Amino acid sequence: MPENVKFEPVSLQKMREFGMDYTKILVRELLRAGKTASGQLVKSINYKLKEEAEGYQLVIESEDYLKFVDEGRRRGTYPPIKPLLQWVSIRGMNKNAAYAIQKSIFKFGIKPTNVISRVVREFETNDTLKRKYEDEVVNNLIDMINKNYKEI
Repeated sequence: MPENVKFEPVSLQKMREFGMDYTKILVRELLRAGKTASGQLVKSINYKLKEEAEGYQLVIESEDYLKFVDEGRRRGTYPPIKPLLQWVSIRGMNKNAAYAIQKSIFKFGIKPTNVISRVVREFETNDTLKRKYEDEVVNNLIDMINKNYKEI
């Protein structure tokens, strides 16, 4: 970055507000996508601010399987059976259904919901949110979230 260009650091309060808005929109998108079988994923959505040498980093927290809900799952690999057994139990289904679902996922995969990209798009296109956070702040925070999300 050239020396004559100064980037104002994001205030801690602004990062907190962004974290609250981001998680609220993510929960809304998960509900719209119908991803509420146990409610566990939606309940797990949260954020924290992680202190680093150059400031704070916003970290979105969730159950590990948010990645598969968002990105889907390619066919050809078996998902772990334990979460499927829990899922069918919540739905009141026979536990043998979990094995059938596991086999179906192996054969056909899982369709992605793209909830993360929908949340990002909301921040990029919603005029109210853009005014609230200013374009450069949103872009920096989204980059940090994307980097953190891809490391899960």
